[in-house]
Amino acid sequence: MVIFAADNVQKLIIMKSIQSYRLLLPMILIWVMWMPVMATEPDLPREQGDTFEFSFYGETLNAASIKTVRVKSVRDDDVKEAWHKYRKRDTAPVLSSLRGLSDELGLNDWFVFELVRSYADELLGNSSPLDRVLLEHYLLVNMGYDVRLARTERQLVLLLPIEQEVYERCFVKVDNKDYYLFFDDLESNEDEVSVLYPCDPSKNDVGKGQTISLLFDGSPLKIRSGEDKACELDDGRIRVSCTVNEGVMKMLKNYPLMDLQSYVTSVVLPQFQDSILGQMKPQIEDMSQCEAANALLHFVQNVFAYENDQEYHGHEKIYFIEENFYYDYNDCEDRSILYAFLVRSLLGLDVQIVVYPDHECTAVRFTDCLTYGNGYYFGGEFYLICDPSYVGARIGKCMPKYRSLEPKIYVVKKSTLSDGYQSPFEPKLDKMVTVPNNLADHLIAL
Repeated sequence: MVIFAADNVQKLIIMKSIQSYRLLLPMILIWVMWMPVMATEPDLPREQGDTFEFSFYGETLNAASIKTVRVKSVRDDDVKEAWHKYRKRDTAPVLSSLRGLSDELGLNDWFVFELVRSYADELLGNSSPLDRVLLEHYLLVNMGYDVRLARTERQLVLLLPIEQEVYERCFVKVDNKDYYLFFDDLESNEDEVSVLYPCDPSKNDVGKGQTISLLFDGSPLKIRSGEDKACELDDGRIRVSCTVNEGVMKMLKNYPLMDLQSYVTSVVLPQFQDSILGQMKPQIEDMSQCEAANALLHFVQNVFAYENDQEYHGHEKIYFIEENFYYDYNDCEDRSILYAFLVRSLLGLDVQIVVYPDHECTAVRFTDCLTYGNGYYFGGEFYLICDPSYVGARIGKCMPKYRSLEPKIYVVKKSTLSDGYQSPFEPKLDKMVTVPNNLADHLIAL
């Protein structure tokens, strides 16, 4: 949404996504005095075409340099002037080297953004934040992304269009598209910002690039800066042995929070997922659907220790599949994502993620065994509650406190599984459905 101030400068209203809700931040809508901030003098620029080293998640990378530009102030004209100076330079070597590094490391869109940011931080580490943000914007636009630029009274802000809903981060809606705010310091307090001004230095590039996807498409991340952590999990029925790379886990540690289905559909380390599924499959292949679902449920309930995110991480953290096997603890949403992945991949059954106000579980549509218990009808089919955090409960058993509540249902759409189990399912958020109160509360008799 855009409003106009008396000085005819557009102000973008900032909103924030908090979990699945979007709330307006308190707005300070006042006439703003024009207060340009002069940038500090940067270090002497490197010569065009030089190469230099920079660090990226523990890896030392080499990239072509670029003769840097000083941004005189945050005024629109000064920003535009500096941006177009880059356009007059030969930027092909640096763009080519960054694309090459991205392909070599198997980076998705988010990590391309972080690669560019790490590059700019090293190249302009002692310079003004204005210089760094402008260079990041120029490089991302010329790498094909629809990244826009905005300013406050004192700083430049990158606006990233992200396909998935991102939780706990401010965004603005421009031309009916959500753009998420990223400052020079990605951990800065966004709540302190009340007004943004659009500041696109090249109008011809606006809206022509691609949006940023946070999903992983099965291209393995090839960061190997840390040691491999060995993991042995055994619940007495199913046994799994695996190793998880520490470097990749550090990359995922502060990944933007997104909708739950996106974690089910992302394949961060395809070989790791293939190994897990390959070990589990022969241990359950002679079971019926219900027997196998119970075995998988027992496994997820018992091989992990439970702890909520605030106690363990100090902040909200949702795990990708691989992270469950690295950390010492997980919680209900992590277990639901993992269980949904296992049931869809190993049994080929429709799975839905069931979200209560303070709890997540799953529901499964069985096709070859008679099911009784807590569940609901969806699209004419019956889905049975399967709770991987309700330790000791078999399929069809919902925690008593949630049986009369109305949850949200997240549908994981059907997809054909490949031989390698690499099957990112397209997520879809469906309407709320109510768990009927009159369903019999019975356990499955197996």
